[in-house]
Amino acid sequence: YTYKLIYLKDTLKFNEKSEDIQVLLLGKNISKYYSQYALDYNSFLKNYLKTHDNYPNNPNKGAWTYELFKNYPLGKSTVADIASMLSGNFIYEEDPAIFNWKISSETQKILSYSCQKAYMSFRGRNYEAWFTREIPIFNGPWKFGGLPGLIMKISDSKNNFIFECIGMEILKEKEPIKFYKIPYSKVKKGELDKLYRRFHNDFKTYQNMLGIKVEIRSAKNKPQNSAFKIPYNPIELE
Repeated sequence: YTYKLIYLKDTLKFNEKSEDIQVLLLGKNISKYYSQYALDYNSFLKNYLKTHDNYPNNPNKGAWTYELFKNYPLGKSTVADIASMLSGNFIYEEDPAIFNWKISSETQKILSYSCQKAYMSFRGRNYEAWFTREIPIFNGPWKFGGLPGLIMKISDSKNNFIFECIGMEILKEKEPIKFYKIPYSKVKKGELDKLYRRFHNDFKTYQNMLGIKVEIRSAKNKPQNSAFKIPYNPIELE
């Protein structure tokens, strides 16, 4: 199942949205959710570096670096943050998310499927979802699920994050769901959240901590010693 994500990086610039194309793969016992943009770029980068000694810019700057595995390991969820802006690979496990859904009688069509509205709150945001009982899969984009049918569209009340299904395909041949066995820093979710906040609150200090020398200059090309902040609007506020 392919989803388009439209999301807001900077809450002060509501008209400047980012876009990612993401995929939900369903296996017999496990599902995987990932960014197709990120996968395409990493495949391109692997070949590019065979003949170049520099890193090209990623044209799809809206790509998420997360890969989410539900029911892996058994009874848990695993989130892998691969080659993220934090300059590393991170991984954490958590219990499956529990959602207190309230189902409405309101309906609409999405991709010709009859969908029903539902509401809930999750980690600091209020959400409205549209799910279809015509696809009896208790799953959806990102960590969302738990409805009596596939979630076709879900958005928070401020429209900072809007996921919508734009296509689906039954594979002609079975393929394994891949978990990349690369060096990870195993962390807790809260620890990774703190690292992202530190990175965004003071980009220069974070990079210097990693041994990467960064110099921030003003519009008049003068060095700046104050903290250089990058707008931060995570999907999970808690």
